[in-house]
Amino acid sequence: MDEKQDKKIRTRYPYSTYVNHMIRFYLSTPETLQMSGKRQADVDNWIAVQTVWHKLGEDERKKLEYIYRAHYKLAEGIRMYCRKTGADSLETWAMVTKVCARIARIRGLV
Repeated sequence: MDEKQDKKIRTRYPYSTYVNHMIRFYLSTPETLQMSGKRQADVDNWIAVQTVWHKLGEDERKKLEYIYRAHYKLAEGIRMYCRKTGADSLETWAMVTKVCARIARIRGLV
Protein backbone atom coordinates (compact mmCIF):
# COMPACT_ATOMS: atom_id res chain seq x y z
CA MET A 1 0.00 0.00 0.00
CA ASP A 2 1.48 3.34 -0.95
CA GLU A 3 1.81 6.30 1.39
CA LYS A 4 -1.09 8.23 -0.18
CA GLN A 5 -3.55 5.36 0.37
CA ASP A 6 -2.29 4.87 3.91
CA LYS A 7 -2.99 8.55 4.71
CA LYS A 8 -6.47 8.25 3.21
CA ILE A 9 -7.29 5.28 5.45
CA ARG A 10 -6.21 7.15 8.56
CA THR A 11 -8.43 10.16 7.87
CA ARG A 12 -10.91 10.70 10.66
CA TYR A 13 -13.94 12.87 10.82
CA PRO A 14 -14.83 14.82 13.96
CA TYR A 15 -17.88 12.62 14.54
CA SER A 16 -16.12 9.26 13.96
CA THR A 17 -15.40 8.33 17.56
CA TYR A 18 -18.90 9.25 18.70
CA VAL A 19 -20.61 7.35 15.88
CA ASN A 20 -18.42 4.30 16.51
CA HIS A 21 -19.54 4.43 20.15
CA MET A 22 -23.17 4.68 18.97
CA ILE A 23 -22.78 1.58 16.78
CA ARG A 24 -21.21 -0.42 19.62
CA PHE A 25 -24.03 0.67 21.95
CA TYR A 26 -26.60 -0.41 19.35
CA LEU A 27 -24.96 -3.82 18.87
CA SER A 28 -24.72 -4.43 22.61
CA THR A 29 -28.29 -3.37 23.32
CA PRO A 30 -31.12 -5.71 22.29
CA GLU A 31 -34.09 -4.37 20.35
CA THR A 32 -36.37 -5.23 23.24
CA LEU A 33 -34.50 -2.76 25.42
CA GLN A 34 -36.79 -0.72 27.58
CA MET A 35 -35.77 2.82 26.74
CA SER A 36 -37.42 4.29 29.81
CA GLY A 37 -34.79 5.54 32.20
CA LYS A 38 -32.23 6.01 29.44
CA ARG A 39 -30.90 9.43 28.57
CA GLN A 40 -32.64 10.97 25.58
CA ALA A 41 -29.32 11.15 23.75
CA ASP A 42 -28.88 7.38 24.10
CA VAL A 43 -32.38 6.78 22.77
CA ASP A 44 -31.80 9.13 19.82
CA ASN A 45 -28.44 7.49 19.08
CA TRP A 46 -29.94 4.01 19.16
CA ILE A 47 -32.75 5.01 16.83
CA ALA A 48 -30.33 6.70 14.39
CA VAL A 49 -28.19 3.57 14.16
CA GLN A 50 -31.26 1.34 13.85
CA THR A 51 -32.60 3.48 10.99
CA VAL A 52 -29.40 3.04 8.98
CA TRP A 53 -28.86 -0.57 10.07
CA HIS A 54 -32.19 -1.74 8.69
CA LYS A 55 -31.44 -0.17 5.30
CA LEU A 56 -28.20 -2.13 4.94
CA GLY A 57 -27.98 -5.46 3.19
CA GLU A 58 -27.51 -8.63 5.20
CA ASP A 59 -23.89 -8.89 4.02
CA GLU A 60 -23.04 -5.37 5.15
CA ARG A 61 -24.65 -5.91 8.54
CA LYS A 62 -22.67 -9.12 9.11
CA LYS A 63 -19.40 -7.42 8.10
CA LEU A 64 -20.03 -4.48 10.40
CA GLU A 65 -21.05 -6.68 13.30
CA TYR A 66 -17.85 -8.68 12.96
CA ILE A 67 -15.72 -5.55 12.71
CA TYR A 68 -17.27 -3.77 15.69
CA ARG A 69 -17.43 -6.85 17.91
CA ALA A 70 -13.99 -8.20 17.00
CA HIS A 71 -11.91 -5.52 18.65
CA TYR A 72 -12.46 -2.25 20.46
CA LYS A 73 -10.23 -0.35 18.05
CA LEU A 74 -11.95 0.02 14.70
CA ALA A 75 -8.74 -0.20 12.67
CA GLU A 76 -7.83 -3.48 14.34
CA GLY A 77 -11.33 -4.87 13.76
CA ILE A 78 -11.07 -4.03 10.07
CA ARG A 79 -7.59 -5.54 9.83
CA MET A 80 -8.82 -8.75 11.47
CA TYR A 81 -11.85 -8.91 9.18
CA CYS A 82 -9.77 -8.37 6.03
CA ARG A 83 -7.21 -11.00 7.08
CA LYS A 84 -9.94 -13.52 7.85
CA THR A 85 -12.02 -12.99 4.71
CA GLY A 86 -9.49 -11.66 2.21
CA ALA A 87 -11.62 -8.54 1.71
CA ASP A 88 -10.04 -5.39 0.33
CA SER A 89 -9.19 -3.02 3.18
CA LEU A 90 -9.93 0.15 1.19
CA GLU A 91 -13.40 -1.11 0.25
CA THR A 92 -14.06 -2.13 3.84
CA TRP A 93 -12.95 1.27 5.16
CA ALA A 94 -15.15 2.96 2.54
CA MET A 95 -18.17 0.93 3.66
CA VAL A 96 -17.57 1.78 7.33
CA THR A 97 -17.05 5.46 6.52
CA LYS A 98 -20.26 5.67 4.49
CA VAL A 99 -22.32 3.99 7.20
CA CYS A 100 -20.85 6.29 9.86
CA ALA A 101 -21.59 9.35 7.71
CA ARG A 102 -25.22 8.26 7.24
CA ILE A 103 -25.66 7.83 10.98
CA ALA A 104 -23.98 11.18 11.66
CA ARG A 105 -26.33 12.92 9.19
CA ILE A 106 -29.41 11.42 10.82
CA ARG A 107 -28.13 12.39 14.26
CA GLY A 108 -27.37 15.94 13.07
CA LEU A 109 -23.61 15.72 13.60
CA VAL A 110 -22.81 16.77 10.04
